[in-house]
Amino acid sequence: MAVAAAIVQQPAPKTLGVLASQQDRKVSEMRALLARLSPQSASESLRLLRNAFPDAPLSLRVAAVGLSAR
Repeated sequence: MAVAAAIVQQPAPKTLGVLASQQDRKVSEMRALLARLSPQSASESLRLLRNAFPDAPLSLRVAAVGLSAR
């Protein structure tokens, strides 16, 4: 029964596309801010983004800075 409930709660594919589009737009806004402010380090970039976009998840701020998980 738990598996069926989990399947029902997953967003529809169209919803996933909308969410991805919103995230892409937010990352673009963050990158534009960084281009204007020209931070000197990744940590400064993340601090600026945290202050400017407090509700954005860390994963989006990291994506905007261009850091990749290795």
